[in-house]
Amino acid sequence: MNPKNVEPRQFSLRDRLDKSWFWPVGIAGAFSAFVTAAFRTPPGARPAPREPGAAAGRLGSQSGKPAQSPGKLERKYALTAVLGGTSSADPFRRSLVGIDVGTDDRIFALGDEEVRIYGAGGKVVGRWQAPAKAGCLTAGPGGSVCVGAGNFVEIYDAGGARLGGFAAGDAKAPARITAIKTYGKEILVADADARIIRRYDRSGRQLGVIGTQSKTGSFILPNKSLDFDVDAKGVVRATDTGRHQVTAWTIDGAPLGRFGKFGMANPEDFVGCCNPVNLAIAPDGRIVTAEKMISRVKVYEPDGKLLAVIGPENFDPECIHIHLALDSKGRILAADPVRREIKIFSLAAKTGNESPGGLHPPADGQLYEVTRG
Repeated sequence: MNPKNVEPRQFSLRDRLDKSWFWPVGIAGAFSAFVTAAFRTPPGARPAPREPGAAAGRLGSQSGKPAQSPGKLERKYALTAVLGGTSSADPFRRSLVGIDVGTDDRIFALGDEEVRIYGAGGKVVGRWQAPAKAGCLTAGPGGSVCVGAGNFVEIYDAGGARLGGFAAGDAKAPARITAIKTYGKEILVADADARIIRRYDRSGRQLGVIGTQSKTGSFILPNKSLDFDVDAKGVVRATDTGRHQVTAWTIDGAPLGRFGKFGMANPEDFVGCCNPVNLAIAPDGRIVTAEKMISRVKVYEPDGKLLAVIGPENFDPECIHIHLALDSKGRILAADPVRREIKIFSLAAKTGNESPGGLHPPADGQLYEVTRG
């Protein structure tokens, strides 16, 4: 019989049960449904509020061991402000794709095809049109702003006047920029297509690459996105999502170490096919990461010790990125691109033997106008 002439919808249930393909196809479909239900948050689900880190315990454990108790973590963060949300005076209406903090803790946000600048009190103090295809930005020295747009780096002054720019990558393999940072006079860009970080001077001359000194010669990026940050000493921290790791490199590209692994039981592990998706370095050198599938933000010591979890009750469950930045006081700014709002979290409590320096209670959020979208 020609299969093209058969219409499966005409089969009765008994006919289907008699077919040789029914049982294997049925079993495969049931297994697929089980995996989807077990590892995917249903669209539109909104977890009930709980203490930071509590969501990790909901994952359970394939080994039967309970997840680490959030009570053992050394830090807790409190939400102290929301910027750009739907109830604010100046909401993001279409997009929110990048964030950084510049001089005097001014917040630079990329969304709605513009660069928006927030000053003290969370008031918008400046805005200018972003270039086409703009996908990330960083606040550079002297008030300058660098924007990654496709394979181009565009450089502006604080008022939006263009100072220059260049194409990243090469003619045969143009870069696809997913993150951008400055270090001294250098501009570093994450090229997600080449799966490396490229270093340039401001004229566009490539100075070197980061990420090639690994077993595969590049980062592994199933999600086709690469994020990174660089500290004052020139240590670069980058997401290696396929390996479920945060990696460390010298500015010249020599590997310094890494931490992280896949896991469903313990909150310090990274879940899903490709996490962490976003990363930022705090002023005290600690590492802040963001994950998808379970939309959460975590804080680590440089050696990988987990210090805090900001749970998924704070973010839309459909986030595939949570863009991160930190101000000079260590407050965590997390941009939720689905709800199109910037949430600011302040350190609310410490346990353990940490020094009191850097503790900023929720009252510190009074520097910003608190609006909840």
